[in-house]
Amino acid sequence: MEPDHVSAQVAGIVEAAERAAEELRAQAEARASERIAEADRAAANRVQAAEEEAQEILAAARTQAETTSHEQAQEVRAKARTDAREIVGEAHVAAREVLREGTEISRNLRELSVSLRNNAERLIRDVRLAHGSMTARLDQAGPGPATRGPDEPGEDLDVPEFIPPE
Repeated sequence: MEPDHVSAQVAGIVEAAERAAEELRAQAEARASERIAEADRAAANRVQAAEEEAQEILAAARTQAETTSHEQAQEVRAKARTDAREIVGEAHVAAREVLREGTEISRNLRELSVSLRNNAERLIRDVRLAHGSMTARLDQAGPGPATRGPDEPGEDLDVPEFIPPE
């Protein structure tokens, strides 16, 4: 194999590895962005639903307060506020958890990206080393039988004089 041909093959392998690593990183980042956006939407929906439910509870408490005695109305309002605070608090906890999970996914994807890049760099280094080794062996091999000059010995070598004949 000629060194230029080997170099072209190595370059092709390196280029394919780099493209594959870049595609994987881009896909991972896109999935992370989608999941984080989805988590944000889910958290916002939970908080909004909790606030709406709290408003409904307060409205029901006000309606009930109008029909019950003054003391009972205060108890109902206090309970409605407590319930509303609990619901909103739970929604905030859920939102923080979604944000934490999204952040963790993002961190994991960054680590994956670094790992893919490191592996691609190792692959490129290994291919370059293999290419260099192959090129060096080809260079050391020297000219083959087809390129021998007329003065160079061929296949029919004589027995050297320092070895006694049998």
